Amino acid sequence: MVAAVKVDTQRVGALPVISEFCKRLQLSQIVNTIVPWEGEVPLGDIVEILVANRLLEPKPIYKVGSWATKATLANLYNLTEEKLHDDCIGRALERLAAHGDSVQAALVLRAIDQFGLDVRQVHYDMSTIELYGAYEEYDQGVTDASTPRPAYGHTKSGRKNVKQIQFGINVVRDGAVPISHRVFDGNAPETPTHLTNLQHLARLLPKGELLYLADSKLDSQENLLAVVAGKGKFLGGGTFSTALQEQYLSVRDRLQPLDYCPKSQSHLPVEQRDKYRGVAVKQELRGLVAGRVLCCKYRILFIWSEAKARQEAATRQRHIAKIEEVFAKTAKNLNRYKLTTAKEVTRRLEGARSRYTEGKLFNYEVGVDPEGQLTLHWHLDPKAVARREALEGVFVLKTNLPAKTHSVEAVLRTHKEQIQVERRIGNLKGPLAVAPMFLKNPKRMAGLLYILVWALMVMSLMERQVRKQLKGEPMYGLYPENRPSKAPTGVRLMEAFEYLCIVLVKENGHTTRYLGELDATQKDILTLLDMSPGQMKTCARGCGT
Repeated sequence: MVAAVKVDTQRVGALPVISEFCKRLQLSQIVNTIVPWEGEVPLGDIVEILVANRLLEPKPIYKVGSWATKATLANLYNLTEEKLHDDCIGRALERLAAHGDSVQAALVLRAIDQFGLDVRQVHYDMSTIELYGAYEEYDQGVTDASTPRPAYGHTKSGRKNVKQIQFGINVVRDGAVPISHRVFDGNAPETPTHLTNLQHLARLLPKGELLYLADSKLDSQENLLAVVAGKGKFLGGGTFSTALQEQYLSVRDRLQPLDYCPKSQSHLPVEQRDKYRGVAVKQELRGLVAGRVLCCKYRILFIWSEAKARQEAATRQRHIAKIEEVFAKTAKNLNRYKLTTAKEVTRRLEGARSRYTEGKLFNYEVGVDPEGQLTLHWHLDPKAVARREALEGVFVLKTNLPAKTHSVEAVLRTHKEQIQVERRIGNLKGPLAVAPMFLKNPKRMAGLLYILVWALMVMSLMERQVRKQLKGEPMYGLYPENRPSKAPTGVRLMEAFEYLCIVLVKENGHTTRYLGELDATQKDILTLLDMSPGQMKTCARGCGT
């Protein structure tokens, strides 16, 4: 009698690749070594499962055991669905919140050693995570630094009826790999977070000169001196204050053309590209840090962008037109309807002026004629308009990078790399689905953020290696119609394995697992990642149910 043979398939997607990079990073081993844990399931295994969950199917942290079974992970880690219950996951997140910094430091050192990661240039930025739930018991009181306090604040979405927490993330220039993050209360101001972050980086990174980049929230004497005190270099946006506006107007005639264009216009003829001009002004920074006087010479760079000037001019004209419409209607309906008192007319006009900053360009006078009727005279201030036009298209950079090695063009190019950290924040909020978040307490939120950053680290290292191996050449097969990809993203690389399956052949009570046939694009990616099909097959043998 011939035994029946049953054949089944299970999708594994990019799991074998993710598993390999977690292994290279020694993620599970580092977590198990550093974090005390008494649970039945090793904490390192839980972390790797959650990292895979965020990369493969970023849905709410609920019934992870069931997902791990369907995704073949439970079998890979020799676990049962029941062991990965929600309480186990919650306790794991709380433990990570308390010990995550130590794990992160070890992961960074491992990335430097294993992948040759260059950590000398760090980009920092902040963002918010909107929350579901009231979290009223956490409204008051001081929490420890590792636990954020949910609070109402300025949300990125503009919603005012939800609480939030905030986080700042550090990304290195080399491959835009995230190396650490900080969590903050939902209503914490951004400028002081730089001091906390700089202290954290000093503990995290190997000794050496650091180039620290951030947006205009870095622009405070205390922050800049803190970078100098750590023997580092800073490059950040400057606040275009009234004093700096006057300084710019005094040196405006010294603007020089810059040999720079955005990558999006590099394919255009030179005459069609937006122009940039710039001028540098030397300054001196002096202040007290830890009781000692520090003095640093730095440069203020005024950069004029044709594209920015064009956009701001269009915005100015649009806003002026809207304010003019209100002024004209007010003048037309004067002494009628509600516009019969000077107070009401002034309220209407001031409401229009306050809608946009361009309202300051308008002057008006409400009076009374001999017959007792209200009069209105208004006009645009030509000097104010001319000044506004002269300032359009300008942004400010501040840096203590030496002029001998870093020209204005070089500083501008380096500053534009700040988009890397913004891209990684986009990954957190998009493919990894950090928000909206609903967890039992803020400590678990902090723990989940570690998982998210480590998942992002794994994906970024994959992306970095593929791009380095391509050496500027395009990759084919990731986009429809075989279109070339000059800079493949980690998201696209993992999507290329979306339908990869293992085949389970069951015969006489024994199950044999085989990896599905790899297509040409998947084979190319494995070659670029220094992985062999044999490594994929080894992982496949451990998967399945």
